[in-house]
Amino acid sequence: MDERKMVRSESRRAADAEVAEELGSFRSQIDQLQQSISDMQSQQGAQSQSQQQPSQGQQPAQGLQNQLLQQIQQFSGQTQNQLQQTDQQLEQSIQQAIQALNQGLQHVQSNQALNQINQSLGQAEQQLNQMSQQQSQQSQQGQQ
Repeated sequence: MDERKMVRSESRRAADAEVAEELGSFRSQIDQLQQSISDMQSQQGAQSQSQQQPSQGQQPAQGLQNQLLQQIQQFSGQTQNQLQQTDQQLEQSIQQAIQALNQGLQHVQSNQALNQINQSLGQAEQQLNQMSQQQSQQSQQGQQ
């Protein structure tokens, strides 16, 4: 029974570590995407300042660039949402693990209390046996 709990605990730790690693990877990807967006926006601003009238060939490219920027921003938003959900799930898992540990601690404390009661009962039984032996010895001595 205890081995199962230990295996569950180890598997939860491994899963938590894996989730934390994935979160770190997602965060670095988001940072890179946001940096790319920022770079593209500043390039776009510089281009629009230097060229008041873009040629006809540049307009479709600028439209594609805007569309790409929009898609990157959407992906970044979706990834942020997924990260928040994963953070919440990880927090819930940790809270559940803490609750399980607290319940286990309560069981251990209950077992310790029962052991103390058993020890006290054993001591009382020994004392009663000693008293009984003393009485029987006294009665035997009285008969002699």
